[in-house]
Amino acid sequence: MTDYTKLRTELEAQLSDLVARAEGIDNDLRKPGDEDWEERAAESEGDEVLASVADLAIKEIEQIKHALHEIDEGTYGKCTRCGKQIPQERLEVVPYATTCTGCG
Repeated sequence: MTDYTKLRTELEAQLSDLVARAEGIDNDLRKPGDEDWEERAAESEGDEVLASVADLAIKEIEQIKHALHEIDEGTYGKCTRCGKQIPQERLEVVPYATTCTGCG
């Protein structure tokens, strides 16, 4: 069994950072809008961008939590489709990858 202590620490730090960013975005989106309709239109566009960034952060948070769960279960690094080991190079680039390069 591979020791994923360093990877776990990195994923937990990344998770903490993403959660803080997502909470910050959520707080920004909850702020009341400006009374000026032109300003409100510009804020609305910015809010759409923030909401998209928040959605991406939430997706990445879920993927990291899943990877941490797989580490705990001893199934980390195995392709969910074919069951083969995911190449180390792929896991280094995308540590929450769930499929090997052949299935991905």
